[in-house]
Amino acid sequence: MALFSDFDGTLAPIVRHPQDAKLPSAARRALERLARHRRLAVTMVSGRSLAELRQRVGLQGIYYIGTHGIEWAGRGGRRHVGVAAGFAAAAQSLGEALETRLGRLPGIFVERKAVSVAVHYRNAVLAVALRARRLVREAARNSRHSLRVLEGLKVIELLPPGRASKGRAVLAMADRLRHRGKRPLVIYLGDDVTDESVFRRLRPTDLGIHVGQNEASAARYRLRSPAEVTRFLRRLEEALQ
Repeated sequence: MALFSDFDGTLAPIVRHPQDAKLPSAARRALERLARHRRLAVTMVSGRSLAELRQRVGLQGIYYIGTHGIEWAGRGGRRHVGVAAGFAAAAQSLGEALETRLGRLPGIFVERKAVSVAVHYRNAVLAVALRARRLVREAARNSRHSLRVLEGLKVIELLPPGRASKGRAVLAMADRLRHRGKRPLVIYLGDDVTDESVFRRLRPTDLGIHVGQNEASAARYRLRSPAEVTRFLRRLEEALQ
């Protein structure tokens, strides 16, 4: 069995500023116990950079997928990156340019990652949010790197060219976890529109669980909040005993 979970909005409650997000202690304890179970592989999945995701989760013996599938690490901690090494410098340059253009807009936060740039507008009024999104798309059109634009919940991100996504990364990881030629049962928990790329790719026998109360989703099951996710993890642990 393979358990995959998004971080923000799924395990960690959404907060006004992304840098303030924390993994609740109860969820951490549940994940620690599940990670020790011999019949289960645990993977954290996020749009956050791999380094930041690992720092915020802080668990050993699990897998990590960061930057929407562009970065990943196995249980041993070795980092893998699915883009050309030279793109990191381009991402940093792009981040600096967007900070210059958007950094003073009220309610806008520019998040510079290793190989991408995300612009958060959760705390901005509608007019400012629309302006920020327009400027980000303009930056993508003017770039010589054929950047991809990815929209999430109150965030717009510029990614390297390619086909990486959470959905592709999760299925690739599930294939790596095959036992005796069979792919494990996949359980995926996510709240964002970017998690839909996973839900749409799951088999009928897998479990896709959307976290949240309002958004439509391709997931067959739903939990209302990160608190319910923690309770689900506890029940999963009990079922595996």
